[in-house]
Amino acid sequence: MTCRSVFQIVVLAALLIGIVACQEETQESAAGVALEEPVAVEPEPEADIKEETGDPDDEIVVSYGDKKLTMRKVEYLQPKADDKTIKEMADWWINTQLLYEEAEKRGVTEDPAAQLRANLMAKRAYAEVLNRNVQNAVEVTEVQMLDYYAKNKESDPRIKQPATMSFSHVTSDTVEKAAEVLDKVRAGADISALAKEVSVDYDAKRGGVVKKAAENNIARRFGKAFSDALLAASVGEVIGPIKSQAARGKAERYEVARLETKEQARIKSFEEVKDYIKSKLERPAKRDALKNLHKSLEEKAAGKIYRSERILKEEAAQENEAQRARRIRPGGRG
Repeated sequence: MTCRSVFQIVVLAALLIGIVACQEETQESAAGVALEEPVAVEPEPEADIKEETGDPDDEIVVSYGDKKLTMRKVEYLQPKADDKTIKEMADWWINTQLLYEEAEKRGVTEDPAAQLRANLMAKRAYAEVLNRNVQNAVEVTEVQMLDYYAKNKESDPRIKQPATMSFSHVTSDTVEKAAEVLDKVRAGADISALAKEVSVDYDAKRGGVVKKAAENNIARRFGKAFSDALLAASVGEVIGPIKSQAARGKAERYEVARLETKEQARIKSFEEVKDYIKSKLERPAKRDALKNLHKSLEEKAAGKIYRSERILKEEAAQENEAQRARRIRPGGRG
């Protein structure tokens, strides 16, 4: 079954349910449709479809008269389908054949609105295959991937794995209180017990324990000064008091902390991130390939394309809106 036949049958099957009850109204409204001249849709007999080779190894899943749904056709519609999906497709296929046959008997296939939709959907099916073929033809070379790796290994967080640290901390609301906490910890007091007793941070109940936090996340929560101090510390070392941004500027906060574990930042090898880089470069390349195809086709067909005044006005309005949006910077107008 060709893409055209599949889409025509699906559309007409749906139309049988929705159109027959209001066929006169639909036909009246269709009289004003001038997008494309309705074309009578005649599904190709499946026995004549070129992929029907009579291959004895092509398993027949289900048939209706001389029409057959084979495993080859199942693969066209749903690659690598499991048995449950194949059974559902077989039920759908039989139901569609029966509905289409009934649609023919009731004259739904002569409805101009149904013909227009089926015609456009068939063309759209081929267009989607073309789009997919153009995208699949895009190739990202290893040279391009290596170039991206060299230029972005220090800045791309998927390539440069940040340092991670575990620590216990006590947050105080004055530098004097933080200094007292520091003296007690250095004298042998349990920092987690002190956190539960005097810390003003939300994690006080769990002893001020932070496990395997990334360097950038620590800086975001407590401030860069605290993150840098932890990075410079040795495992087991106590640091502080350090002014913190834990209260987001709404109040004074000072930290005393003990570094428990630290894993230094690491740049992953090219082989580790090769697939990620390929995917990252492919996405815009495929998008550009489609954009260039559509643009070139419009340019070649410019003499054949007519747009009404209504469409031209709407295009101008959309362009004006796009320009206005580009002038607006985050946080206000520029």
